[in-house]
Amino acid sequence: MMRRIRFLVAALGGLAASAVCADAVVPPPMIDAHAHYSAPDAAAFTPAAVLAKLDAAGVRRMVVTSSPPQLTQRLYQHAPGRIIPLLGVYASDLHKGNWVHDAGLPERVAAQLDAGAWAGIGELHLFARDARQPVFEQLVRLAAARKRVLMIHGDAEVVERALTLAPGVRVLWAHLGTLPQPGLLAAMLQRHPASLWIDTSVRDERIAPDGVLLPAWRTLFEQYPDRFVVAVDTFSVNRWQQYETVVAQIRGWVDPLPQPLKDNLLHDNATRLFDSFQPTPARP
Repeated sequence: MMRRIRFLVAALGGLAASAVCADAVVPPPMIDAHAHYSAPDAAAFTPAAVLAKLDAAGVRRMVVTSSPPQLTQRLYQHAPGRIIPLLGVYASDLHKGNWVHDAGLPERVAAQLDAGAWAGIGELHLFARDARQPVFEQLVRLAAARKRVLMIHGDAEVVERALTLAPGVRVLWAHLGTLPQPGLLAAMLQRHPASLWIDTSVRDERIAPDGVLLPAWRTLFEQYPDRFVVAVDTFSVNRWQQYETVVAQIRGWVDPLPQPLKDNLLHDNATRLFDSFQPTPARP
């Protein structure tokens, strides 16, 4: 009799657990539109560990760049359906401050584009005083000619220069710009309605203090629903360690938005931005 009772209790417990699983809320898919996988990150996290991070956070795909760029290709070859690779132009982070004076860089970037699968070029760190440097201008024209997205971390003047040089190039402007002000971004988007996308990375606390999106930012996202993409920016090993927490923070301020806008921010806009990139099968 006691054996039968224990069996019934176990069976009922299993049914209850199944019901909890059935009622569990699965977060909507997300594309992280700005990530790094540079040498310190690769030393701490294998490609398999990175994929486990994405799975745990419910992130379907990730836009990745690295220093050196070979690390992004390694990650991409591990999971071509999950990784959208950008060609980083820095051999190391020490190159970040002087790349624009490296006259041989455009030729090397062109050769790397030929040798690998790349959805874009960047992240390029550049500010207004160097917006007319020839090396930058050559990379802009190269991105336009190859139909690659150009990720820029820089002032509005740099973005304007890129879109003036090559009106057809697709620019992903990092971090809501260097001056994250709704009025400034609205003016830029109004001038460039078909060429400019903007990511929200590392600005979550600024635009959504305590997890609540400020009215001015909500209005901007509603005015330009197809131009913003959410992102984490794994700029350090510590940021990778906090990955799931940051993704949850992003989901927290996005979730109250109406469904079409929420889908656009989480994944649809990034999908459209990189629609010309077709992943290749993973190598054995």
